[in-house]
Amino acid sequence: MQCLYCSESGNSVEHPLPAAFGEFRDAPYLEGRICTACNNKRLGVLDEQYARCGPEALLRRFYGIEGRATHEPVNVFERGSAGGQRIELKAKDDVLGIDILLEIENRTFRQMRQIVFVEEAGTTYHLPIIAGSRPEELLAAYKQLGAVPPYGDVRIFYAPDEKEWVEHLIQEAWPKVTFREGSVGSTRYGEQVARVGLTDRYFRAVAKIGFHYFLTQFSEYSGHEQLFSGIRGFIAQDGTGVEKANEFVGERQNPLLGEMWTPGVRPDGWRAHALCAETRPGECLAYVQTFVTEDWRAPVYAVRLAQDAGIVDCRATGHAYMYFDGGPQGKFIGETLNLETTRATWVPPPFAPVVKSA
Repeated sequence: MQCLYCSESGNSVEHPLPAAFGEFRDAPYLEGRICTACNNKRLGVLDEQYARCGPEALLRRFYGIEGRATHEPVNVFERGSAGGQRIELKAKDDVLGIDILLEIENRTFRQMRQIVFVEEAGTTYHLPIIAGSRPEELLAAYKQLGAVPPYGDVRIFYAPDEKEWVEHLIQEAWPKVTFREGSVGSTRYGEQVARVGLTDRYFRAVAKIGFHYFLTQFSEYSGHEQLFSGIRGFIAQDGTGVEKANEFVGERQNPLLGEMWTPGVRPDGWRAHALCAETRPGECLAYVQTFVTEDWRAPVYAVRLAQDAGIVDCRATGHAYMYFDGGPQGKFIGETLNLETTRATWVPPPFAPVVKSA
């Protein structure tokens, strides 16, 4: 079969749920619909931004979820990927009286290596110090901050065993700088605020996940049909602008999983992703909810795959990708379970837009 996105042969095996979230036993795969080049390169950047730049990137770090061993490890708090920005996690250091950058790994929060510039007016700017950086790279990143000297305070954060190389790097970048012993800041932090910067690729990844999952479940469709031309074009076309996402992706306002219907109820320790799809008169839909956990109120993305008067059947399907409690079992990090589906008689509320106007 021809690739869904180009004229080449569909010769690869596609993971509807990106492999960055782990390998799950009994997971459905999309075979023979996408060529290797589109799978690995053209569409690979969508998975990369979704897994490394959105809220999911923060949760992957929090839970210690790793993708394929062949992929380059990236600290999402130091740099972005595939055109998306790095994750910025800030908290107030009550001892020092300034905001600082934090990073997470396996449920542990810690200060990032960073320089904090505090303008005399009180505005703070944070410059991450990345291992292996050259002085010119540090200077270029500093210029992008837009901080204006003179400063009321400048503080450097690093681990004791990093002192030598960090101070050497800074002195190469700013030869006239001198160092003095500083005070110890907080070891506990209150509310943290995370900021993510996304492009259209993030929501195109959501659309791709939903579309490819739908095709694994509804074998009567190849994906080449004219009714899917809109969603194929949205997924494949780079640089369309993030606002276009609202044409194909919305946020479902009622829960996807039965366990979440009761207000205030959250999963009791389990962690999972949910992919679902349905046909109903006049349309095909898919739903994507990643990292359904007790720590995160995961949004439910609804993907509008097709609208056509010829669609008359009502059918729904779903899978939960559940992580094992005790860690990986061989190559599998969890297992995939079929979800029981129910049909409601009431009309659900309309989907909310995922990109809201300023």
